[in-house]
Amino acid sequence: MSELEQMEPGQEAVLDGLALLARLYWGPDPELCGDLAGPETGELLGELAGLMPDAAGTMRSLGAYIEGFAAPEELCAELEPGYVELFVSRPGGVPAPLYHSCYVGEGRVMGPPAGSMAARLEAEGLALEEKPGEPPDHLAVELEYLIYLLEEAWGGRRGEGQAEAAEFAGRFMLPWVKEFLARQEEAAPVALYPLAAKLLIAILELLAAEVDQIA
Repeated sequence: MSELEQMEPGQEAVLDGLALLARLYWGPDPELCGDLAGPETGELLGELAGLMPDAAGTMRSLGAYIEGFAAPEELCAELEPGYVELFVSRPGGVPAPLYHSCYVGEGRVMGPPAGSMAARLEAEGLALEEKPGEPPDHLAVELEYLIYLLEEAWGGRRGEGQAEAAEFAGRFMLPWVKEFLARQEEAAPVALYPLAAKLLIAILELLAAEVDQIA
């Protein structure tokens, strides 16, 4: 039996949702926009809404936003400059940096969360293969690490993986991701990004509360 066959449908939906969000936070591209506009994303949002009824409105808003574009190229034309303005470069300062360290202490890049993530990755023998020059506390890296923990747990390879994933989602990620959302709501030039952050928070809360009960 394959790893995928061993997992429950709800577990697969959570992993697919996290993977889609990780791709979004690495930056939109034509392939991602094509996937967002495809029927699979609508089906995924429906599955996630079933798992998280309190966040169903967020899923509907995401679906409606994506459906508002006639073609993936139009979606990319809005997401790409919005990504830069919100997360990368903006006169007067970036509203919502993608680095965990920017939300704790003095708010400097490569702060304690970066050291913590570097140690976690090293302990697991993981490397920053996609963008090796990025700090290890980039949001997409943290999401990929969370996916790794869940795959290890739900694939039956790591007995303590569920508890580790719950701790990582609830204590390590959730506080700063909530602040990440708050900063976007004040300055987001594109509606999709705060909606995506709301979806992420809903998934993190679900994992923190009942990581071993998702079926």
